[in-house]
Amino acid sequence: MIKVLDKYIFKSLIGPFFFGFFLFVTIIAIDPLINAMQYVVNENTGMAVMFEWFINRLPQDMIYTFPMSVLLANLLVFGQMSRNSETTAMRAGGINFYRILIPVMIFAIVVTIGSYIFNETIVPGSNRRAKEVKRTKILKLIDPEATENSILRTSDGAFAYARKVFEKRGTMEKVLFEYYDDNGVLTKRLSASDAEWNGQKWVLKNVVEQKYSEKDGLADPVMIPEMILEGITEKPVDFARETKRTTEMSYTELKTRIDAYERSQFMDTTEMRVGLAMKTSLPFASIFFAIIGASFGLTNSRSGAFVGFGISIAIIFFYYVLMSFFSALGKSGYLPPLLAAWMQNIVFAVIGAYIVRKVNG
Repeated sequence: MIKVLDKYIFKSLIGPFFFGFFLFVTIIAIDPLINAMQYVVNENTGMAVMFEWFINRLPQDMIYTFPMSVLLANLLVFGQMSRNSETTAMRAGGINFYRILIPVMIFAIVVTIGSYIFNETIVPGSNRRAKEVKRTKILKLIDPEATENSILRTSDGAFAYARKVFEKRGTMEKVLFEYYDDNGVLTKRLSASDAEWNGQKWVLKNVVEQKYSEKDGLADPVMIPEMILEGITEKPVDFARETKRTTEMSYTELKTRIDAYERSQFMDTTEMRVGLAMKTSLPFASIFFAIIGASFGLTNSRSGAFVGFGISIAIIFFYYVLMSFFSALGKSGYLPPLLAAWMQNIVFAVIGAYIVRKVNG
């Protein structure tokens, strides 16, 4: 009986979920589609180019539709079950609302996992491609003379940082190389005012070398007018790679970059840490939306699909207002990054728990 009920509720959610998914994707796609058509009309951009940009731009917005679709699906399914007195029959059979929520939670977890994988594997690459298409094919911008705040792991194992990289000139300004042992302990640091690529190797100028050891501690800095880096094979083009935004990196890639920045005290990473935490908090919103959607569906048994859609829009609007507000507080340093990214989920968890308790009572 219980297993049949679980399968029934789970399967009932699938159709409305995909209906909501395509509905919300269509709505969200309107804004980038209008922008694309404006470029076609005003800039004489080819339709093929605009289609390429539009297709790659869309996944970034699609990630928001997963929890929205879960909410709408639960509103519709449980509203229909309540109108058909199915939930009344379940309760008459001794099944409380907490037990009814189990297949709802399983469905939400499946969507959460799917949205996280989508955000990790599809969104970063599509954002990079959309940015490149817009820059080179639509706006036809010329590459900047210098790339700022470059960071990468070099061939000799060092973490390299450069304030500015001039690829065409083959030079860098304010560079830093840090070497760590297998335990992640800093062993050597090289800082230089300038670096020049001589065609085969990097030549550092006005170098300060510092070596570290557990036994002797920090050695006195050594000033070296000029130094040739023997173990680094990376060329100016490797250092000049454009800095990625948080939405253009996966969780692992962004976490690695944040750790590298913080080890070198290269720049403030508060905003990046908020973006990192958002990569998990947004997919998990599906769980809280599922609870609230199912609860509202039961309490609004006489409402139809149109009213359910209206309720979902109101709830979604409230959630994303909270998300923007707390995210801004986190980026400004008023809230810890992790709390700032998850605060709207905490608020919805409290609201959901209250509504579920009320419905079950």
